[in-house]
Amino acid sequence: MSDAPLVYNPYAFSVHEDPFVLYHRLRDDAPAYWNDELAFWALTRFADVHEGFRDSATYSSAQGIALEARGGTQGLPMMITLDPPDHTVMRKLVSRLFAPSAVAALEGEARRIVTGYLDRIVDAGECDLVADLLGPFPMDVISAVLGVPEADRPELRRYADQILIREDGSMQMPKVALDGFISLVGYFLAELPDRRAGVRPGLVTDLAAAEVGGRPLTDDELLGFSILLVIAGHETTTKLVANAIELLSRHPDQRDAMVADPSLVPYALEEVLRYHSSTQYMHRTLTRDVELHGETMHAGDSVLLMIGAANRDEREFGPDADRFDITRPPGRHIAFGYGPHFCLGAVLARMEGRVALEEIHRRLPDYAVDHDAKARFHSGNVTGWTRLPIHW
Repeated sequence: MSDAPLVYNPYAFSVHEDPFVLYHRLRDDAPAYWNDELAFWALTRFADVHEGFRDSATYSSAQGIALEARGGTQGLPMMITLDPPDHTVMRKLVSRLFAPSAVAALEGEARRIVTGYLDRIVDAGECDLVADLLGPFPMDVISAVLGVPEADRPELRRYADQILIREDGSMQMPKVALDGFISLVGYFLAELPDRRAGVRPGLVTDLAAAEVGGRPLTDDELLGFSILLVIAGHETTTKLVANAIELLSRHPDQRDAMVADPSLVPYALEEVLRYHSSTQYMHRTLTRDVELHGETMHAGDSVLLMIGAANRDEREFGPDADRFDITRPPGRHIAFGYGPHFCLGAVLARMEGRVALEEIHRRLPDYAVDHDAKARFHSGNVTGWTRLPIHW
């Protein structure tokens, strides 16, 4: 553990070369840290974060899952900000579509989409991997599930990316994020009549015909589902694969081993999820007082479950937890959370990530990242690359 003082800025992940430098990993004598300026507790030990995800009755999602959005959800009900039993009911409406068998049926189409984008760039010798492949690819997949026309997908991806943008030192959603949210709501709102009428195929249309508690979903509930699935459905995979390529470019021996033995791809994927978790924290609100490590956290307090730090905890992952190693035996990392709110799209993200890494390393095995030109995604609790130039 470092003896350096903890300085935690929830907006700093996007601007530091190593997003974990801000943790200074909480010392053993301060495992539950209170930030007086922004009024939140930070938990970084794996066991504490794991328990926070498991105990949704104590660590509630109802007041928002991001620090800057606590206390509200932009007026739309979303499954991610519901606690059981309401969350359980809503999750069941869509869970079958993200089950392993359903995702396996999508693999052929996902591979076709990836190879199509690679065909466009392979002869160029260089590209921005995010703009030219990793941004559009997962949006195409989730859009096919939702029933979004191909021509509309770049626009929706732009709106979804805007929603996650944050500014350093500000606890307010910037105008660009609000504009993205309003535009995304407007798009799906205009579609609702056709979805209710069953004119277009896809998950949104299926949800429009579904019932919960003997009643159809409200327009707001349909909009909440649509926006959540668009954002989560493309952001997770884009950041995951970009993080993987950036890391592997700095560990060429491991990259070359994976090229030689593609069976290492799933192991590499899990190590990237652990070592550079795309989602760095989740916000929770306490429903009761909790005594932890000699500190009393009170009902109503904000708690940040620090996923990135927990996934580097030596207590869980051993003394080399800070080392990137694709041959590491897969452990129980919490990059996708745990418990009732375990990421609904985890199976889909893993499949898309595996397919993308397999095809990229088959077609562009000697790529190199331009580390001087890469740029981090500017967000609060999401870390990854918004620009990742490579050449081969």
